[in-house]
Amino acid sequence: MSRLTNSGFYKIKFWITPEEWGEILKLFKDREASFVSTNYARTSYDKQQVLQAYEQFYDYYVANEKVADYFPHFVYSIVLTMDQGMSGFFVRNEGISFPYHEQWAVDELPSIMISLPKDIRIQAESGEGTDYTYEDIREYRPSIYKLYEELVSEIKNRTKLLRFSVPEPDGSRVQKPSVRISEKAAEQIRSGWIFDRYELVMDTK
Repeated sequence: MSRLTNSGFYKIKFWITPEEWGEILKLFKDREASFVSTNYARTSYDKQQVLQAYEQFYDYYVANEKVADYFPHFVYSIVLTMDQGMSGFFVRNEGISFPYHEQWAVDELPSIMISLPKDIRIQAESGEGTDYTYEDIREYRPSIYKLYEELVSEIKNRTKLLRFSVPEPDGSRVQKPSVRISEKAAEQIRSGWIFDRYELVMDTK
């Protein structure tokens, strides 16, 4: 199959508490997952370090006041060896833009995105040397795809679609990003600085 046929990513975006994130990470228990930073050194971390980093990232948004000189950042590769091969997920923060006073707000609401490539590169030998094909990951790495489905199921069981309203001259407008949020996370972030500063209203119950 061609790269075009299988290109793209499976992905889910969400916002949950550090405690809930810790529960999600339990799905990697006994799977010998490596949590690797995307920096040049490719630094490895254990699950506890990743959880602590998420807690710092989360606390930035639920705090009553915005912390100066801190740039929220949460990016990791989760590498696993499954189905006799190496593959994994990409986890990173992704901002949610919203309008404010007829322009885009300077700040963004947070979300975390977990993604899995739809294809996997398979090495093949040909008469002209090494060649590669890009095959459906569901067929060549079914275990990693099953784990992705487990992650999505766990996240969906804990969350609802994020809905919030922004102020407008004649009322308010509901924003409907493709992001899911847990009840506890919605409760905490609605009391944080970003909702107060931009007069946002949480519509997710």
